[in-house]
Amino acid sequence: MANYPQLDDCSGVWTLKEVKDAVMGGYWRNAGSRGIFYGGGNGSDPLPNVIDYVTIASTGDATDFGDSIAASEFAGGFASHTRMFALTANSPYNAIDYVTIMTTGNAADFGDAVAGTYFRGGASNSIRGMFSGGDGDPDLNAIDYITMAHTGNATDFGDLTVARRNHSTHSSSPTRTCFTGGQTPSSQNVIDKIEIMTTGNAVDFGDLTAATGSVGSCSSSTRGVTAGGYVSADVDTAQFITIASQGNAVNFGNLINDRHGAAACSNSVRGIWGGGRQNPGAGYGDFIEYLTINNGGTALDFGDLTVGRNNLAAGSNAHGGLNDGYQGTRP
Repeated sequence: MANYPQLDDCSGVWTLKEVKDAVMGGYWRNAGSRGIFYGGGNGSDPLPNVIDYVTIASTGDATDFGDSIAASEFAGGFASHTRMFALTANSPYNAIDYVTIMTTGNAADFGDAVAGTYFRGGASNSIRGMFSGGDGDPDLNAIDYITMAHTGNATDFGDLTVARRNHSTHSSSPTRTCFTGGQTPSSQNVIDKIEIMTTGNAVDFGDLTAATGSVGSCSSSTRGVTAGGYVSADVDTAQFITIASQGNAVNFGNLINDRHGAAACSNSVRGIWGGGRQNPGAGYGDFIEYLTINNGGTALDFGDLTVGRNNLAAGSNAHGGLNDGYQGTRP
């Protein structure tokens, strides 16, 4: 395989066709990609308003980034090349915060989501970010979107096939997002898909290997990985889908820890899962683990969050939805 360039490895000559093949194959590498873990809960009152960051390509403990505007649990999150966004999940429920990923500092206000609730999903490509579903009476099927380069309120996109909460939506290519699992409140095995740059209702993609809520998902540009969550107890199962096709998920590995409520983010090679809670009574995890997206297997230790917590949001500036062919030369 050709030695595709990045900022810390610039040897070799490549053609435009080789770049395209590497991008579409999900093996174009990234340098300096940063993952953000935003908010979460740990049973304290008030909730922590912490924002952490890690460099995905390396390992090590998370570092303090800044503070969210309001303490935030049960939030959905996503990111562009430059910004990470999170939905404030405590009153008023629909406020959208953002940070500039490659700086540090406190969050700023972006606008408001259409639906005011919590336990929402979040996903994006390089242009649009989406919030989906959520906890309500009854649970919501709403999907709404923002244009990430401009501040302002969200716009209605369409509906999920099943109204639910605690699902995961970080399985994105540059054109498509898949919504995996969730609860109604019973756990669901449904996988939906949407085409990001259109609007309209989601359609059925396939099923998870088991009905699972409180899952964490991430992706390269070609493969989405869902791990952890709650079936009849907390699980460590990792499973994947091929985003461009349709069909059921396939088991391909395990996390180190059984847990629910973890958040995941990725670059084109590695997915990382941070936080989560283990039942019964094991407390709130500060662990971060990683898997190689194309290989699977058992996860390896990455490091620790600054504060143990679950039901947090996550995003990165190098996930599969951003893989537009130039990521390898961005810091």
